[in-house]
Amino acid sequence: MNTRRGFFVAIDGPSGIGKSTITGLLAIQLTARGCPVLATKEPTATPLGSLARFGTDDYHGLTLACLVAADRYQHLEHEIRPAIKAGQIVLCDRYLASSLVLQQLDGVPPDFVWQLNQHADQPDLYVILSGDPSRARQRAEKRGLYSRFHRGGTATGMAEAALYATAAADLTEHGFQVLTHNTDAQAPAQIAAALAAAILARQESQADAS
Repeated sequence: MNTRRGFFVAIDGPSGIGKSTITGLLAIQLTARGCPVLATKEPTATPLGSLARFGTDDYHGLTLACLVAADRYQHLEHEIRPAIKAGQIVLCDRYLASSLVLQQLDGVPPDFVWQLNQHADQPDLYVILSGDPSRARQRAEKRGLYSRFHRGGTATGMAEAALYATAAADLTEHGFQVLTHNTDAQAPAQIAAALAAAILARQESQADAS
């Protein structure tokens, strides 16, 4: 029986940067190494999460920020915390950094986002992906523009990328363990392999310290 505590990894970055692809490949690689893995995402596929994900044309500012935070707390309670308690590695596609960036683009002050999410669990590792904003925007447009945050050209992508860099610094300042990784020079499988090695090393280090 595995008695080791699980490990919580959040994976974030601009729209179209490859978060979902890399999260899926990372789950495959970790599973192949014998690790129990839960790959999940925010907003979730629940009715509350779907309201936040597909309702961005109807909900704005503080209202949307509160919807996203409510979905996050439900996600933690019903999915993430039980999986960690069961010893799984949880890979969450989007988490707090997305709120800090997208809600700020929506006119919400960062201090309010921090306050709204003050009871959200801190991941054991926060991965922030970066890369060329124009390429990321092209991928986002090709995938489908169901959210108003995905719309706009390279200028919008550059603004989003800059806010993610700021969010990475803010998370570090708040005591989060942040790993930034540029996606421009590597294929998704290579990125996933590098992240898998980093996650397993940090999980082992955490286990040795406990």
